[in-house]
Amino acid sequence: MTFDLKRRNLLALGGRLALGGGFAAAIGASRPAGAQLATVRATHFGGPYQVLRDIIGKPFEDAKLGRVVYDVETSPTAITKMQAQKGDPPFDVVMMSRSFALRALNGGMLMKISAGDFPEAKNLIKGGIAPSGSGVAMVFDMMDIMVDTKQVKAPVTSWLDLWRPEFKDKLMLPAAFNGAATFAFIGCIARAVGGDERSEAAVNEAFARLKALKPNVRGFFADGAQPMQVIERGDIAISPQFAIRIANQTRKTPNVVKVTPKEGVCAVPYDLCITEGTKNVALAKSYVNFCLTQSVQEKLVQNLLATPSRAAVPIAPDIQSLVTTDPAKMWFMDEEYGAGKQREWLDRYTREVQT
Repeated sequence: MTFDLKRRNLLALGGRLALGGGFAAAIGASRPAGAQLATVRATHFGGPYQVLRDIIGKPFEDAKLGRVVYDVETSPTAITKMQAQKGDPPFDVVMMSRSFALRALNGGMLMKISAGDFPEAKNLIKGGIAPSGSGVAMVFDMMDIMVDTKQVKAPVTSWLDLWRPEFKDKLMLPAAFNGAATFAFIGCIARAVGGDERSEAAVNEAFARLKALKPNVRGFFADGAQPMQVIERGDIAISPQFAIRIANQTRKTPNVVKVTPKEGVCAVPYDLCITEGTKNVALAKSYVNFCLTQSVQEKLVQNLLATPSRAAVPIAPDIQSLVTTDPAKMWFMDEEYGAGKQREWLDRYTREVQT
């Protein structure tokens, strides 16, 4: 199967684009023999993303392009650290969900980029480069619903099924600290109750319903790994969760599956962003470009079970059911709107839902 992602209004497939030039042209020229490799400091989200060390970091080093040191950071924690070290950033390349990346760009923490900075950008689907220039999508994820089929017998078909009485004390929700997940989740509920996450009435209704749901919630997770551990033990039966984490859990525990609701799922670009003030701009760009190459994108799909940002990436038959590919089930948060509402929604969620 070849995956051609299409996106109504915001994403249109850039066609089946051939990989141009040789390997060296795609990832940048190698250093002279014997030269000491410079180090690029990069982040990822932890959990299943630990695999980036093997499918990106090690091959990048083997190609003599540079040494990669990874730190585990969520989008909010990365912003906090960059704010504290403005002018001397702790990272060169930061992995962030797009709404957080726009906030960081507007706050002077990221360098503005364009397609011209990366030779492989020509092979990305439209929308792979953030319109604001905050970053470039390495992969796409989706906010979906995770279900334990051993415990849940009646089909889950809607976001509003989270309110079913049978899920009392068997439901876990994201915490406000887990910003990207919580923000996307709120948007999904607003769309489910009002058809448009940009509608003030729909957002107010979503918060009212989430506040009423609070007595049924077993806990709020600040780390995406937490609900995976809890559902594996059978302590919860259902939880909003990113599709990549669900797919990786399904590999380990086949009864834990992704159930895409009829109202659709919020697609979240995971952007690679270059920090403002890094002393390694050229190396950072080389790292980002390497992540967009055909071979790396294929490995990201196969190992991470992510939706690729590159066009025409083949998906093996054995994982097709685990990777989100149907554009009719995806919707995308408006970048500017999301950045403007993010802090407000998360603060409100903390006050009205979580505490």
